[in-house]
Amino acid sequence: MRLIVDRLQQFLSDFCNLSQFQVWKNINEDRFSLVISQGMEEQLAPSHDKKNIDVYEYQFQFHEKRQLVLRLHRALSATENQAIETLLHAYYLELMLEKEQFIRDKMMESIREISVLNDIHTLLTKILENALSVIPSADFGVLWMYDESEAALVPKAWVGGPGEDIKNMRMKVGEGIIGKTFKDNQSMILNSYTDVLKASSSVTEENLRHLLNAYTFEYLQSVIAVPIAVEEQTLCVVIIYQNGENALLTIEDKQLLESFSDQVSIALTNSKLFQNLKLQNELLLQRDQIHHTFMKLSLQNAGMQVIVNEIRHMLNLRLVIMDLMDDSIYASPRHWIEKGDLFRFVHLTETPAFYSLEVENEQVDYYIQPIIGVGQILGLLLIEINEQKLESIHKLIIEQASSIIALELIRKQTIVDSFYKKTHDLFHDFLTSKDPGQLMKKGEELGIQSNANYAVVLIQLSTGTDIQAMDMQVHLLISEIKKHFQDHAPIVFGFGHKITVLCQFKRIGNELLHLVQQFQGSWEKVKNNSLKIGVGTLYSGMDQIAKSYNEADKALSFLMTRQRWGIMHYQEIGVNRLFIHQTQEELLGFVNEVFLPLRNEKTKHHLLEETLLMYIKQNGSVRETAKQLHIHVNTLYQRLRKIEEKLTISFQNADDVLRLQLACYLKGMVH
Repeated sequence: MRLIVDRLQQFLSDFCNLSQFQVWKNINEDRFSLVISQGMEEQLAPSHDKKNIDVYEYQFQFHEKRQLVLRLHRALSATENQAIETLLHAYYLELMLEKEQFIRDKMMESIREISVLNDIHTLLTKILENALSVIPSADFGVLWMYDESEAALVPKAWVGGPGEDIKNMRMKVGEGIIGKTFKDNQSMILNSYTDVLKASSSVTEENLRHLLNAYTFEYLQSVIAVPIAVEEQTLCVVIIYQNGENALLTIEDKQLLESFSDQVSIALTNSKLFQNLKLQNELLLQRDQIHHTFMKLSLQNAGMQVIVNEIRHMLNLRLVIMDLMDDSIYASPRHWIEKGDLFRFVHLTETPAFYSLEVENEQVDYYIQPIIGVGQILGLLLIEINEQKLESIHKLIIEQASSIIALELIRKQTIVDSFYKKTHDLFHDFLTSKDPGQLMKKGEELGIQSNANYAVVLIQLSTGTDIQAMDMQVHLLISEIKKHFQDHAPIVFGFGHKITVLCQFKRIGNELLHLVQQFQGSWEKVKNNSLKIGVGTLYSGMDQIAKSYNEADKALSFLMTRQRWGIMHYQEIGVNRLFIHQTQEELLGFVNEVFLPLRNEKTKHHLLEETLLMYIKQNGSVRETAKQLHIHVNTLYQRLRKIEEKLTISFQNADDVLRLQLACYLKGMVH
């Protein structure tokens, strides 16, 4: 990590020619901490209420609660700002990687201790300590266990400072945050003092007195409580508290605490089985060996196929890992099951389950373990075994393997996201390049050939509230695009919910539209997810790619403003290019200005409206209009005069006629 910091400091000193600057960070904390300081006396942390007008503060936000701030004595140029943002982003990524490594180490430490420590109280306390060490915002935590003899939850382990008086507390089922979490068997996160007070209103005076004697609460801001089940029965609750000026505990912290609560569950299960010491020790030794084996593979970045081969070696069973982010599979032995059969019969499940499928006219029983990370099903582990033959050692291996697989899939997704971000930035620079030499150079960096025909296709997914699910859809969509377009799509990347595809062909023709139409039909049929697709014109030469991109962007904007799904080729927009940036409501308002005054609200007849539409359609021909409406010419003249009166226009005025022609044309578009 020091390497990035040193590069940043050297860049600010040498490239930006700065002698005085500071860099501050605030990563899920209540306050800023100083990263670099050169030539400036240490001042107060960055603040929105900056009083020193001679000091510039540049804020770089990478997450809702993760921020880096650059402080200096002059303004940055756009080039400097962009370069610094890139370096700070790299520094931020290293911070996150360091954090993930720390979390993994602590989780692995807890797992190892489960296999080593026999004192259940010491073990639970240690797990709590590890949990709080990876959730630095939390001030203290308590693990409560249900005692049948007292019909209440009693504290079994605590860290962070509560006094001995906490041992006197007895929480009934449903009482306060702890009792409610136990009763409902659902995790709870409260991010305001008001919510905490409301949820704690049922706590007895005696328990409240013991709690306040055990710990002095100062500005209590947030609380997370997580239930712990042993053998599918809720047995414990772990709760953590955070004081400070702002609520800092997050959904990610809740997920981390749930991960540690699983370890508590394992520890309690092991304690319950402690009577059979020989079998228990054997299982724990095997667990430790399994853990070390998988951790070694993970740290070595051995790859998914090596991991699946190692799992098969441990289980001695045929198995498959399905990566749902790009529809890829990793089987051991490699070809024992066809991908088509697997995707046709496999069941997407959030809990482990047994199923059967037919492979080569043979019925196969299999066990599915979902691979879950960041609240989403990232993949599935499918093992050929039936319910009667699944042993305890199998479950241990599967549990350990699923965690490592989840880490591998997340790491893979993170690398791909980073690649997409880099490709997006390079492609944006390419599009904005005006100098032919620079254009050629950046094209070579992107791997674009210089003697082909190019078109840009922009694809927009239907948006959803679940960001992680949308990210998975983007990855899957890009994977399908690459398989469908093959060599015709040298550049494909996602940014947000939009996918950019640069297509290339040896000659100009209709092949592009055919490919896009086939892909759209296949995707929407199989994935049941609608797409908006804007297609630019196919041009010859690298210097025309920016033009095709702008056309594709306009075509996509047309679909979005009209709230329509499907494919829109820029050339098919026609005169609608004039109205791309007008919303449906704006166009409807223009149409209504012309047609609403013509309607007869009493009879609900639209004779004048129908007459105007036909008159414009017949290019102002009185004879043809009367013929189509089956009325006399004199009757038509009377109607036309009424239209002129109601709209205060004249059919002899070219501007009025143009307005009417536009209104008639747009009426067919917006209705």
